[in-house]
Amino acid sequence: MEKSIQSELSSYIGRLFRDNFGKGPASVYVSIKADYVVIHLRDFLAPMERVLVSKHQNLMVEETRDLLMEELLPDIKATLRVRLDTEIDELYYDWSLSNRSGIILARINANELKEEDDYPEKDNVHEPFAE
Repeated sequence: MEKSIQSELSSYIGRLFRDNFGKGPASVYVSIKADYVVIHLRDFLAPMERVLVSKHQNLMVEETRDLLMEELLPDIKATLRVRLDTEIDELYYDWSLSNRSGIILARINANELKEEDDYPEKDNVHEPFAE
C-alpha cells in the first residue's frame, strides 16, 4: 500500500508543478519514513529559469519560485493530509539550481510521532539539542 501512495503522490506533485511552473520535473521520488515525507524533484529547471541561472540571477529564480510555492504549499499539505490520513505540522522546501533539483520535506503531526529506533551515535546526534 505504501508504494501505491508514494506513486500517487509522485504523479500528483509532477502534475502540480507542470501545471504551475510550465515545466515539471523529469522525475519525482517520494519517500515516506516514520515522521517524514521527503519529495525529491530531479531535473527541474524551466527554460526561462535556465537563462536566468546562466546569467547568475539565482536570487530572481528563487524569489519567483517562493511566490509560486506560497500558492502550492497549502494544496500539497492538504493532499498529504488526506492521502496519509494524518496532520502535517511543517512543510519545507529547498532548491539546488545548479543541480536542477529540489526537495520538499513534510513533518507528520508531532502528536502522532513514534520514537525512532536506536542507531549508532544517537546520543551524540541528539546531545546538542538536549535542554
